[in-house]
Amino acid sequence: WGGLPPELALERALDAVEPPPALRATFRARLVSGKAVRQIEYDPYAAAGEQFKITMTYGEDEELDAVVQGWKDEGQADCRLFADDLRVSLGEARVSSYGNALAISFRHQVSANDGPLDKEFSSRMVGTLTLDPANGYMSRMDYSIDKPVKLDDGTTISEYTQNYQFGYSERWGVSYVLGYELDAKGGRWGFSETRTIKVTLTDVAFGLAGDAKQELASHGDFYPTGFAAKLQ
Repeated sequence: WGGLPPELALERALDAVEPPPALRATFRARLVSGKAVRQIEYDPYAAAGEQFKITMTYGEDEELDAVVQGWKDEGQADCRLFADDLRVSLGEARVSSYGNALAISFRHQVSANDGPLDKEFSSRMVGTLTLDPANGYMSRMDYSIDKPVKLDDGTTISEYTQNYQFGYSERWGVSYVLGYELDAKGGRWGFSETRTIKVTLTDVAFGLAGDAKQELASHGDFYPTGFAAKLQ
């Protein structure tokens, strides 16, 4: 992080996860659960209706399909590559350094973008951001709930974690998601199950919007929590 004071290093890293409105991205992604695999592609420059494609399907998993549908429903699926409301979500962050490493601990701040289910989790989530000591930009983000969450349907989520890996584009000056993993454990009626979903992005390429009126939509809280709701 270049010897900057920790607070300035954090500010610099947060600036990089907030892309210019006209920045777009093509990508491929592989989504894997314990029993299924999906592969998707997104090209913002393709014709309407052809931008988002599911290129491979293996196994059956309704929760994994729901995650894929969430990407598709964005309209601009490339917005999921950016944690563009992270600054708001941090709330009161605590910055600490050790050697060449810098870590930021925080409790998630509930935002206007949180839906009802998100709020159940968000208010109980604590996390850590890690900056890459080589370039000072975001390298990892880890979230977890600090105590069990009971949902309206009676499901109790006893464990819930989200781990994100970030890359950095020197050319475009932006940090973006390279992949993430969600793990949840819980259930109801005395039964408990575990869910894991891992997403890996490849072939990420950035460009500017082809239409001057076209802008990258803000996704708000880009991490999905809904897949844990079906534990029962």
